[in-house]
Amino acid sequence: MSAKLLRPLLIALVLTAAYTIWAVVTDATHSFFYHLSGGLFISGFLLLAIGFFSNMSANGFFKGITAGFKKQREAKLREVDGDYYEDEDEEEELLQEKRKRASGRTAPYLSSGFICILVSLLLSFV
Repeated sequence: MSAKLLRPLLIALVLTAAYTIWAVVTDATHSFFYHLSGGLFISGFLLLAIGFFSNMSANGFFKGITAGFKKQREAKLREVDGDYYEDEDEEEELLQEKRKRASGRTAPYLSSGFICILVSLLLSFV
């Protein structure tokens, strides 16, 4: 098993175990599988959130949101120093390479999240 896949699965295992133990102790009216299903769903949802936000960050979604703030900062700095200029953005090839590496880092979180939610759904029918 690769190290990239080990971290999301370890996170899922810890979150699922913590939720399941807490739920079994506090709510004795439902079965163990019911609480295990809930723990898997919560850990899957959190893994999906980590994967989606990491992917959005890697693809520049947040750069678009902050572009207005950067332009405003640049305008204020130009008022102080007329020769001020911002550095050029990264070249397209470097940006594509960063996106490819980021996609490789976020894919295990997304796949682990989907697997946890699918197993949670299957356990809910037991």
